[in-house]
Amino acid sequence: MEKRIIIVTAVLLVLGLQPALATITLTAAPRGTIAEETATYQPIADFLTKVLGEKVVYQYSDNWLSYQENVRQGLYDIIFDGPHLTSWRIQYLGWVPLVKLPQPHVWVVVAKKGNMGVQNLDSLVGRLVCSPAPPNFGTLTLESEYSNPVELPEIVATKGWKNGYNGVMSGKCLAAVMPLTSWHAFDPTGSESRVIFQHAPFPNQALSVSSTRFSPDVQNKIRDALLSPDGEAAMEQLRMRYAKVGDRIEQLVPATSQEYVGIDSILKDTYGYDAPSKTAEAGSGVDRQ
Repeated sequence: MEKRIIIVTAVLLVLGLQPALATITLTAAPRGTIAEETATYQPIADFLTKVLGEKVVYQYSDNWLSYQENVRQGLYDIIFDGPHLTSWRIQYLGWVPLVKLPQPHVWVVVAKKGNMGVQNLDSLVGRLVCSPAPPNFGTLTLESEYSNPVELPEIVATKGWKNGYNGVMSGKCLAAVMPLTSWHAFDPTGSESRVIFQHAPFPNQALSVSSTRFSPDVQNKIRDALLSPDGEAAMEQLRMRYAKVGDRIEQLVPATSQEYVGIDSILKDTYGYDAPSKTAEAGSGVDRQ
């Protein structure tokens, strides 16, 4: 069988043809509509196609179950998502983070300013809290603060931080989970709401790659390209969505595996995030030298 592959490859080279290589797949955590997500990630796929000289396609993810199942099956090669998911792939699949959003990722729980019946997290046991459904990082961070898994807030699944904030203002929820930067954007002067809990900072969302698909040299090539002016332009929509601080749109910065170590522990009771079997693939298995 090996001889047959070698002969076919040799014939293709003699004819001036290159053997077909598997497509590189870029994806991101399921969040927006296909139009919104494609506008954000297709320019990055097109840019990396030029950088690598190989076709990079963006694949839209529309739900968490199939997203994580595809991750476990090694169907993705490049992913942009949250620090807890990045940490899980580093721990179990040997992935490598290349670049990340620059600001620390800080979660806060916000309540309406006039509601003095909500003072701390204990006030929320059995009460309604607006937050995205797990495995959202903020929701899992909130739940991890409770030692008794039976005595938890009741999560009102909410899509979008602004909707969570509005849920608190309207009285739909007693509190909401959101990034600190989002709360500052929604209530810059703190006149309507207040923070009742603030978690220690995490490293932020990152773009990571499969170490079985890309050699260290190619990993460095991708990182350098993304941090270049052309890379910043390709990530313009991503930066506008996730790296805007006030009127300033920040640049992404290099990421290291060490800063994400241990964050995956927050996923320990979440379906699909147990340790994969030894036969699970860490990527497509095609090493780009």
